[in-house]
Amino acid sequence: MSIKELLKDKLSGEELRLVRRSFEIIGNIVIVEIPDEIYHQKDLIVEAILKKHKNVKTILRKTGEVEGVYRVARYEIIYGNETETVVKEHGCRFLVDPTKVYYSVKLSGERERIARLVRDGERVLVIFAGVGPYAIVIARLANPAEVVGIELNPVAVEYFRKNVELNKVEEKVKVYEGDVKEVLPKLEGEFDRILMPSPYIAENFISAVRGKIRRGGIVHYYTFAGKEEEKEILPKRVVRLFREQGIDVELEHLRQCGHYAPYVYRYVLDLRVKS
Repeated sequence: MSIKELLKDKLSGEELRLVRRSFEIIGNIVIVEIPDEIYHQKDLIVEAILKKHKNVKTILRKTGEVEGVYRVARYEIIYGNETETVVKEHGCRFLVDPTKVYYSVKLSGERERIARLVRDGERVLVIFAGVGPYAIVIARLANPAEVVGIELNPVAVEYFRKNVELNKVEEKVKVYEGDVKEVLPKLEGEFDRILMPSPYIAENFISAVRGKIRRGGIVHYYTFAGKEEEKEILPKRVVRLFREQGIDVELEHLRQCGHYAPYVYRYVLDLRVKS
């Protein structure tokens, strides 16, 4: 039974229309959006969520979108008090606190897809690495020589290091704290594959990967765009952005991997650097 069905005899028709159909579950924390117009009914919404999901310990109401240099959304606690949890994904475990770091269960499938593309012995770089989900899933599901993660948010870096230990991938995964533009030039050698999984700011860091991706290597570039741009406009725009920074790429694959706002979607473009 859905949340709306559980609430149909308790809310008016107009109030029921405003109840969001879906919400995100991170470990045993639920993240829900409750419009201001029905905020006075939050206790009934909480009751319905707890009836449907027995193991929930905390419910967070989203009050602001992902923003700032640390890419963290704003929340208020409407049930419980603990905001730290453990998420299980592809045989990995991630310690996270969504009020302090960015993490999305919705990208789990995309992380697995990338990991399955990694070939034996690759050297992989993840910029905007967060608490380490891409890097660690790659280390566990593939057989890379090394996975390097760079993250600016010091709290996320702390979780990243804990998660590396939790998943026993210390020999494969290296964690660096700081600004990508400052850290990356100090790293020696080139990478076979670079992930840029922050669609909010990835465009500003294209220049940083120049000289760090080998010829024939792959860049996974994430961005937002409207559905009408998907076929031709988006690929051409992204290829042009890279070429303007001296990186000649060609599109290998384009995939929609999430919904951001009405008529706006998250896309990933798999780009091969021309040899």
